[in-house]
Amino acid sequence: MSIRKRIYLSLLFSVSLTLIISFILLYFISSRLIEGRIRETYEFIYKNYKEIVNHEKEDLRFLDENSAVRGDYYYKEKLRDNSCDEEPYYRILPSGPYYGMNRLYPDGCYFVGIKLEDILKLMKNSVDVDWIIYYNRNLLKDVLDGSIDSFMKEKVVIDNVVIDRFSNPKVLYMPLDVKGYMLHGSFLKKSLLVEAPLTGMNGLPIGRVVLIKDVSGIYKETYLIFLALALYSLFVFSFLAFMLFRIASSLASRVIFLKNITASIEKRDFSVIDLLKNSKESSKDEVWELKHSIYNMAVSLKHAFEELKEKQKELEELAYYDPLTGLPNRRFFFDHANPILESAKRYRTPLTLLLIDLDHFKKINDTYGHEAGDLLLKNFTEVLRKNSRKSDLPARLGGEEFALLMPNTDLQQGRVVAERIRQCFQNSVIVYRGMEVRTTLSGGLAPFVPEVEEIDDLMRMADEALYKAKELGRNRIEVYEPKI
Repeated sequence: MSIRKRIYLSLLFSVSLTLIISFILLYFISSRLIEGRIRETYEFIYKNYKEIVNHEKEDLRFLDENSAVRGDYYYKEKLRDNSCDEEPYYRILPSGPYYGMNRLYPDGCYFVGIKLEDILKLMKNSVDVDWIIYYNRNLLKDVLDGSIDSFMKEKVVIDNVVIDRFSNPKVLYMPLDVKGYMLHGSFLKKSLLVEAPLTGMNGLPIGRVVLIKDVSGIYKETYLIFLALALYSLFVFSFLAFMLFRIASSLASRVIFLKNITASIEKRDFSVIDLLKNSKESSKDEVWELKHSIYNMAVSLKHAFEELKEKQKELEELAYYDPLTGLPNRRFFFDHANPILESAKRYRTPLTLLLIDLDHFKKINDTYGHEAGDLLLKNFTEVLRKNSRKSDLPARLGGEEFALLMPNTDLQQGRVVAERIRQCFQNSVIVYRGMEVRTTLSGGLAPFVPEVEEIDDLMRMADEALYKAKELGRNRIEVYEPKI
């Protein structure tokens, strides 16, 4: 049956409906709409609070020992206990509550944090919410760092609740026993109260933050919509509009379903093919035919993309990896080395580059043949892989020249790795046509220094050290020394 015929039959059936049913439906829709928007507002507020807190948490994790000072944006205090667990928590000080974590610096364990009030002020500016911070009076003695008498000065106490700070005096008239979230207010004057618990270092609650958002506009807007629809239903074929809405919504749901399916397919998410195949239709109409057309198209596209992906993978391997050794090639190395260098600059982490050249490789090729040379290159590749980490970047730059970029590795550590590679290769041997073939290697080390602007600078430094190693007799590792 076509959609047109279904609409005609539905309109005929809608004559039997009463206006009361229409009003009940409209009221139900309005209530659900309000509940949904209130829920969305709650999730938006809570998510915004968590995002700000998580952002500060990440900043605190990367805060060096010289950045956090008392009286500045961050707060720093040395702790007597040197067992530093870097999990974030809230801490109450005489100057107010702080959000932070324990950090281990060279001279001991420190608490570093930011005032919770600063976080809440930032949130008020961004999403226009009021707030109030309060504690359970019975718990203050156990969690307060300092004198409770001095802390209680100028604090508002209601029953067993100690109110520390608030953004607006009006919030003092709001209920504080919020669990998750709740609504407070009159018919058209509503506020949404969102609870955010404060947990101390031991994981136990020490207080709460209540975030308050005026949601009166949601109620006014929704009730105006309800009134307009009710009047429309009363004067303009309300019973007919109800069934038309029902048919339209059903059709829209099916079309939206297909639209979402095609959007997923456009993003190459072919997992929706099974969802499309198993979806049930009450009738075989034009939408049903469209669904099957989309299904057939999706299956064809999936097979085509799978074949394309395989071809692309083969091309990438040819473009970025050396076919003989399986190591990344020169192009891969430079594409990935620059981001590693930028990361070392940004976070001030050590970085060391090792350039390696196999000694007398051309002579071995001339004496034993290229097959022996290839075996020697593969043998060195095995040594290089066994003595490098997953985070390192090894590569064959061309011929007998190799590179190893070592993040988070200072010069001393890099020298140890280089010597280990040199000795392992020196002690290794390959057998070619019954003959033992062995050689040595020369290496040049260059550490990252502030003068290095790009990876080419580091390569030049390591190359100078490699040249020096060859001049001094080969089979050695030399370190770059700047020219005076």
